[in-house]
Amino acid sequence: MTKIKNCAALRHAINRGQHEFAILLAGGSIRSSKDIELDDRGNFDVLNFVDGSRQFLTGRQLYTHSNIGEAMRKGAFIAD
Repeated sequence: MTKIKNCAALRHAINRGQHEFAILLAGGSIRSSKDIELDDRGNFDVLNFVDGSRQFLTGRQLYTHSNIGEAMRKGAFIAD
């Protein structure tokens, strides 16, 4: 388990072949699992396992259109 603290670390993990990530909730007892890849434009393709929804987000949108950015800031986003 590696904490991902920002978009650069997320891109680095994806480029190393990591695609499974999670947000730790309730002190880590609950996980919101995600598959994240980079699309052809370098944006994040996020598949949320909880409901099968998919989001295509820029690095900035990770902080404004999802809960991933907040989880990064709080140290609750991990490479799984």
